Amino acid sequence: MRQLATGFIITVAILGARFSCASASADAEQTITVQIHDYSHVPAESLSSATAIVTRMYEDIGVRIKWRGVVRWEGRRPRYEDGDTSRKAAQVTVIILNPKMALRGQVAPDVLGFAAVPDEGMGAIAYAIYDRVRSVALEVPTSDGTLLGFVMAHEIGHLMLPRGSHSHGGLMKGDWDVHELGRVDLLKLQFSDQQAAQIRSTIESESRVLARATPR
Repeated sequence: MRQLATGFIITVAILGARFSCASASADAEQTITVQIHDYSHVPAESLSSATAIVTRMYEDIGVRIKWRGVVRWEGRRPRYEDGDTSRKAAQVTVIILNPKMALRGQVAPDVLGFAAVPDEGMGAIAYAIYDRVRSVALEVPTSDGTLLGFVMAHEIGHLMLPRGSHSHGGLMKGDWDVHELGRVDLLKLQFSDQQAAQIRSTIESESRVLARATPR
């Protein structure tokens, strides 16, 4: 699997989900807020499907996601959609790139998304490339919203896991081909117990830092 380094690890985006009942319950220290910056004009229905999948996937490991809405870009002008504005939880931004942005960034053609993973602590920015997601979804086949949701969930996971956190199977598996995706049941893929525990621990630590820094 190809990795690029520009001060942060850039990781290949890949797929998976877990929709079983979780024993862990989400609380204030296991909540993240996520805002999407959409440069690719993803259809509203597809984006809604994707965010629902991400929400359910993280609920399954005891993590609550609070969506802060979508910033849709039209040229250089952003258009804000209402969302949660709370800043007392760990925060993540998901940027959905258009083809020109991916080309300028020299993102390898087989990469569906990537994440900026810091040396320590929790990362803040993950990326998805919608036109590639849509093309792969047609080959698998699955819906573009479903595949986008899996890519987003995978990359958000990287932000809360250490460098080199790809696994040999499950949600954090990092090296797939289209034929393999066509054979696997995506809904049965999941975080490992160790990954889930690490994600909750990272969120808890980040949220405590933010709570100390927030004026009362």
